[in-house]
Amino acid sequence: MRIAAVSSWMETLAIEQNLRCIESFLSELEKQEVEYALFPELSVSGYINTTDDLASFLSVADDTILKLKQLSKQYSITFSVGIPMLIDKGAAIAQLTFKDGNIIHQHNKTHLSVHEKEVFELGKELELLSLNHSKIGMHLCLESHYPELSLQYQCQGANLLAFAFASPRETPEEKMERFQMMLKCRAYDNACFVMACNATGTTPTKKNYAGVSMIISPRGKVIAQYKGMAPGYCMAEIDFYDIRKIKDSLMSDFPSCRTTTLNLSFKEKIDEE
Repeated sequence: MRIAAVSSWMETLAIEQNLRCIESFLSELEKQEVEYALFPELSVSGYINTTDDLASFLSVADDTILKLKQLSKQYSITFSVGIPMLIDKGAAIAQLTFKDGNIIHQHNKTHLSVHEKEVFELGKELELLSLNHSKIGMHLCLESHYPELSLQYQCQGANLLAFAFASPRETPEEKMERFQMMLKCRAYDNACFVMACNATGTTPTKKNYAGVSMIISPRGKVIAQYKGMAPGYCMAEIDFYDIRKIKDSLMSDFPSCRTTTLNLSFKEKIDEE
């Protein structure tokens, strides 16, 4: 399966500009025969952290989703993009996946930062994205810091973990080092492929995003990467048989050795006098 992790340009409420950047990558990646492309968190709307900006976006959300469906009809690639979506009690930071003109999956962010909680509601459910031979577990930015999410996906059969970021500040080198530090662990501990991308562009306060994207093998090795301040992407052909080989090895299949319950008790330490 050929996949691409894209560091596209995004700016808050610059929706047409953001969509043009997404389309330019879809056009390029189709030529590369990519089957699945991951774009950053809130890559369509740009990063939103006020209720006024959220209201502005929601007023054009239906038209924006229609344009994304049209792009999905135009290009043969299945792709996931970031966008606010209305849910029961408000709006969620969502990652929508499009294929053949339809939305085939929606992930709502389950862990929000302090400022995001003032604007958005928490997602309450996890669901794998099934695509060809892949089962993809979606993560949005802050969710990458919680290994239990990746574990839950892996326990449900995930073979590819996807991480979409909108993480500002840092140089490309600094962000690459930090992302690799944690994402290699997610791949290695769960015997899954990992793909990740951060946005390029500017935040609402005009801070810059450092573009970083990477694809990591189930052995925790980086097999493709991109870093820079300009939009870019990395691409790789992944073979899920690599996971089968790990599972066939008694000494390498760490997930199979995991206890079936985490209800472990701590032994109370008794001070000796």
